[in-house]
Amino acid sequence: MKKFSSALVFFLFLNHFTHAQFVYKWEKNGFSFTSPFELTRLETTSTDEFNWQSDDYTVEISAFGIGYYNTYYGGRDINKVAKDVALDQSFYDIEEGDSLPLIESGYYVLAKTPGMEANEYASVIVIVGFSDKKKIYFEARIFCYNNKFKKGIEIARSFTFGK
Repeated sequence: MKKFSSALVFFLFLNHFTHAQFVYKWEKNGFSFTSPFELTRLETTSTDEFNWQSDDYTVEISAFGIGYYNTYYGGRDINKVAKDVALDQSFYDIEEGDSLPLIESGYYVLAKTPGMEANEYASVIVIVGFSDKKKIYFEARIFCYNNKFKKGIEIARSFTFGK
């Protein structure tokens, strides 16, 4: 019984650290996301940009007033908006993604971005969403330099506006 208890405690301890999440909050816009790994903040000169990176991933988020969304995309399905934003940003091989579980009006698509060399690319997740309550529209890109979408999608699905 003692061996079982020790094994259970060890498993719970290991499970806690292997599923640790890092939380990143953008106080100005009441926006946050989580990541399964630590990211470093990239300083920008714009107060409407919120950027983070690691060796394998970069998260770039741009915020706009809801008027921007209404002017350019108002009345359109959010999934079509995500595809159009990906095309506008010169991404290619755009594939269907999914809605964001924590943002009612949010969607992501999967795509590729050209690299510096021929036949080189990076996978990218293009995310769009808005909050009528907060009067904010955002566009985000999660670059997956290792070309593995799984953890990038995990980050995208954690996007949320605070209460």
